[in-house]
Amino acid sequence: MPEKKIYVIVGEASGDSHGARLIEALKLFSKQPLVFYGSGGDKIKAAGVGDFFDLAHFHVTGITQAIRKIPQYQNAAKIILTSIQKRKPDLVVLIDNPGFNLYLAKKINEWQIPVIYYISPQIWAWKKNRVFKIRQTVRKMLVVFEFEKSIYEEYGVPVAFVGHPLKDSIRKNESCVPQRQISLLPGSRKNEVSVLLPIMLDAAKKIHTQFPELTFKLIKSPTLPVDYYAPYLKGRKLPLELIESDPQETIQASLLALVCSGTATLECALLGTPMIITNRAGIITYLAARALLRVPYLGLPNLVLGHMAMPELLQYDATADKFAAKAIEIITQPLLQEKMKKDLSEISDKLGHGGAAENAAREILEFLV
Repeated sequence: MPEKKIYVIVGEASGDSHGARLIEALKLFSKQPLVFYGSGGDKIKAAGVGDFFDLAHFHVTGITQAIRKIPQYQNAAKIILTSIQKRKPDLVVLIDNPGFNLYLAKKINEWQIPVIYYISPQIWAWKKNRVFKIRQTVRKMLVVFEFEKSIYEEYGVPVAFVGHPLKDSIRKNESCVPQRQISLLPGSRKNEVSVLLPIMLDAAKKIHTQFPELTFKLIKSPTLPVDYYAPYLKGRKLPLELIESDPQETIQASLLALVCSGTATLECALLGTPMIITNRAGIITYLAARALLRVPYLGLPNLVLGHMAMPELLQYDATADKFAAKAIEIITQPLLQEKMKKDLSEISDKLGHGGAAENAAREILEFLV
């Protein structure tokens, strides 16, 4: 049986893990030999892709950062498209990273190579007009939130809900008893940590003043070195520990998490930990986002549930005083904690039944018959 060639394109650290799992699932379920090429990070590389291009370290947040990176992205696109022309894959799989991937999709579609998109652009949040570009260039969307399916169906885009990949990476310990501790998750990128971590640490100091028995756990991002955190922690007189391994165990054992908006909020949700969701962008990015955002909440748990279950302190509300006040309100009110935990328990059911990579692999393999 002749081999089939698949090109996988991933653009950031979170997508890197999902892409690697998808490749392993494709290998497992395929009845014919598969050869993989692609771009991403260390995990995609370790999965055995040929013509590997390191794209994960390019990821940026904010308009000003994106503008500075344009020449690098243009060069990356040229290299990847040249590789695709050379290898002539039977299929290209795009994962997340819409600004870059949808540009590539247009070019790849012109060569009549089928394009499958795994983990949808957040068209429900902003830039909904992207759906028309997707309809023209993508053969099928594989979405990880159930509410996304109806959006694509409305616009005539072939779509399948495969479940959220986090369901397979979160291991909740049902016997875990929360300790007198608060987890701090200031983000996975340097610009997020540089803004949010000082605010969180100042808030922690205020909380500790009132509750000296509380301890704080700073969750290290796997994309940042330990040394990056040192300047922020120097001179801080707090009972604080930097957690480098087993973050899930630490988060689940916490009364509360202060967490940057993004995938980490879903991790906290699946672990059943109440949280305060935050973000604070540069003024240009903030004004642009405020003009474009089409959703009432920024936190994914709130979007999945359809109401403000977890408090959000965003932009100018993201201050140490407000963090401390809201955190103290939550940890001193057991009934409020239970209400938040009850809301969080609903999220797991709304994210599917697990096996997202396997479900996605089966959908993709239908295009290789």
